[in-house]
Amino acid sequence: MRSRRVLLAAVLVAAALAGTAAVGSSTAEPSVPPADQLVSPAGTESYVWPYTSRRQSTAGRTLALNVVVYGGPDRVRRAFVDRSGTNWTVAGQNATVGASPWRPAHGSVRYSYVTPDRGGTGRWIAPEYQLAVGAYFGDRTHIRAYPGPSGNWTALQAHTEYWDWFRLRHTVTGVEPGAAFVGRDLKDEPFVEAIDRRTHGQLGGGSDGTWITVEFAAATLLGAAVPLTRGRLSRRDVALPVAILGVVLGVRAWGLAAEAVAPGVNPKLYVAVGYPVLVVGPPALASVLARDRPPVPAALLAFAGLAVAAGVDLAVVGVDPVPTHVLQHRLALAAALGVIAFGAARTDRRVLGLGVVAWIAALAAPLVGVV
Repeated sequence: MRSRRVLLAAVLVAAALAGTAAVGSSTAEPSVPPADQLVSPAGTESYVWPYTSRRQSTAGRTLALNVVVYGGPDRVRRAFVDRSGTNWTVAGQNATVGASPWRPAHGSVRYSYVTPDRGGTGRWIAPEYQLAVGAYFGDRTHIRAYPGPSGNWTALQAHTEYWDWFRLRHTVTGVEPGAAFVGRDLKDEPFVEAIDRRTHGQLGGGSDGTWITVEFAAATLLGAAVPLTRGRLSRRDVALPVAILGVVLGVRAWGLAAEAVAPGVNPKLYVAVGYPVLVVGPPALASVLARDRPPVPAALLAFAGLAVAAGVDLAVVGVDPVPTHVLQHRLALAAALGVIAFGAARTDRRVLGLGVVAWIAALAAPLVGVV
């Protein structure tokens, strides 16, 4: 009986201590960072809390953001994920780069806080992507990426760590070594203009109040957007516009062939078969073939695929010159398809949905007499 009372007392004390700790941690710091802890990487617009957190609160603060890469977020991501698969056009010359050592990584979600302006309403964001060099169950350099809400910058949290079987988790061995590894990796690449260290003044989380900055060189639209493999489009890149071209011309060819074989059949029956293919085919192909591809190139390839297909289709039936309203309609459809491909590539349901709505609206416009 006495032992039970002792055990019960121990449990109650432990519970009380845990409750006290929970209350203390919940009230120790605000859930939103104060304005004086926010830093503007670009110096003029958009701010970030220069740390990461286990939860959407400053009370869960862990490691400091220690690298800022200046460049379009999609271009920054390609620099790590698809470096050698992109034609980096810098200063008018096509630059040759090596293979990237970074691979997609699994890791716990850590949040950071971003806001368009210091006094505005911000939001907690999870990392856009995680990458690592090394083995999950060994030692590795691990990065989490947080693109800015506006402006061309991406903040990184980079650290070295190893897998601890006794703790069943990764144990961080250094924050500064992680940032240094990123700097060494990008230092000699031709698309990098400068690497420097700048002071932001916020200490803690392994930071001495500075972070490494990486400036990307200016690039042409081709260099920034079109992925090439050894100077040529890959089969998967070509598949997107070719498939769209095949659907559009396939429906036209099927209609002409069906009419030639059975001229007496009501044409509306052919329309009932061919039109749904034309409505569903291009967006479905764009959604599937754009997945896991760089978003901007996927959008451009989808746009170009439908634009070329529409032009060839009109040429097949002898439309010359093309009326302005018809040209505008086809460009609107191509733009909507580009948005669909962009959303699918980024796995962004909101953008994807916007593209689908635009596609349906553009198709419906001539049916209601708008075009």
